[in-house]
Amino acid sequence: MPSPSSSSSSSPHRKLLHSLICWAVQRCRMSESQCRLAVSLKAPSDPAASSALRVSVSDTGVGSKLEEFLELDALARETPVEKWDGTLLITTTGINDKAIYHYRFNLHENASSSTRFSKMATTYKNNAKFSGTEVCLCLANDADIDDFILWLVGFARKIHVLRAANLATELSIEQTISAGSRNVCLPNESDDTHLSIATSSIERLVSGLEDYALSHGNTCDKCDLCCKNRDCLKVGTGSAKNSDRRRDKGLLVEIAIMVAHTASDLSCWMVNCSSTQVLHFQDFVPCPISQSSFNVLMSMDWQSFGFKLKGGFMDDEGNAVLEWDNLTFARVDIAIHTYHGIVQEWQRSEPDKYVVRKALKLALHHLKADHAGEFISCHGKKILEYVPDLAQSIAGLISSSSDREFRHECFALLGLGSGQDTSEGAVRSCIGDKMARIIEMGDGKEKAQDSTPPYLFECEKLDEDSPLLDEEDDGDEDMIFDF
Repeated sequence: MPSPSSSSSSSPHRKLLHSLICWAVQRCRMSESQCRLAVSLKAPSDPAASSALRVSVSDTGVGSKLEEFLELDALARETPVEKWDGTLLITTTGINDKAIYHYRFNLHENASSSTRFSKMATTYKNNAKFSGTEVCLCLANDADIDDFILWLVGFARKIHVLRAANLATELSIEQTISAGSRNVCLPNESDDTHLSIATSSIERLVSGLEDYALSHGNTCDKCDLCCKNRDCLKVGTGSAKNSDRRRDKGLLVEIAIMVAHTASDLSCWMVNCSSTQVLHFQDFVPCPISQSSFNVLMSMDWQSFGFKLKGGFMDDEGNAVLEWDNLTFARVDIAIHTYHGIVQEWQRSEPDKYVVRKALKLALHHLKADHAGEFISCHGKKILEYVPDLAQSIAGLISSSSDREFRHECFALLGLGSGQDTSEGAVRSCIGDKMARIIEMGDGKEKAQDSTPPYLFECEKLDEDSPLLDEEDDGDEDMIFDF
């Protein structure tokens, strides 16, 4: 498990909640049954009041090991007592345990102190079969409680993006104010009803990322206008794993890229979205992105897929932010998830940058292959700009020729049979379409993957034994599609 210092914010409250939720998720992953993760926060009515902020993190996964909470020692030492007194109230039981165990853990006490760890009264289960853990604590009620709540809502929502097969997440926030109470509830729901227990993790990631995009990121309410256009989202996915390395063998990397095109009926998406905050997950929990993975994002050849990367940076919470130049799309969302296929002891591992790069390239190629002509490389777009003039010139030469036999032969090569429109405009359109198709087919293909290039004319195919093929060198052949 990561140390609390590796969490995504400098705020002690956020670091603490990040670690407790992370451990709860891993306990649920280790369980063989459906699990529930619930986070509850009760805030006082007056932000300036001295009463504490009560927090509860509970799960129905396997029982916890008390040793895991010792990893909070470093956080307890750097957190002032007025922020958190270091006390955890822990209730836990395993599936085979006959009782529910209650503990009081004070991490501010010295390890040798007798008051550091106390075992409280045991509750017997009376032959009932269940497991789970609840951790309760009280935090100082800071003036920035609203910012903390916004962060917690966003954090829980990001967990829900993964749509973990055996995990239902629930967030409940209760804050009593003078006019009544303000309750925020983030249930486990989705407009995507096709998910089943057999749905793959990457399909679940796509479903969650769609909902995330349709609600414009970290908000609780979906945009009704965008939800009607769910099918208009363009999706590309890629996955890779460390299958041939002894270190971190079985470590999987899954990436989903989602693009929304600007359209007249999506006015809310027409707001300037020239940047993308990359969602990064490790073992089903939102985490700061590693430097190596960030370097992969920055060094990727985005232009080959129609994106122009202007720059990027890592924000204060460790999120990667990509900035686009002259973006022709309304919104771009990217999610990266690294996890172990077989859940063992909680151990976070750094993904190999080559595995991340492979998964990202596969996602981009998938996006391009499934939406032909929509993600042409920047170089390919420049070449397409010359197609109309070139098609016009060729069509003009054909139409102005006084050689009737030559014109008919050109029409035949273009696939224009008798009875079809052979006016100059029709010929220009036919040539332009064929040129555009060839450019799109060859756009961005790696030289090692290039097969026989497509032909402009229907009858242009040469016999395999033609000496002309032997005279061509590889360099000239590559130049055909080397955009």
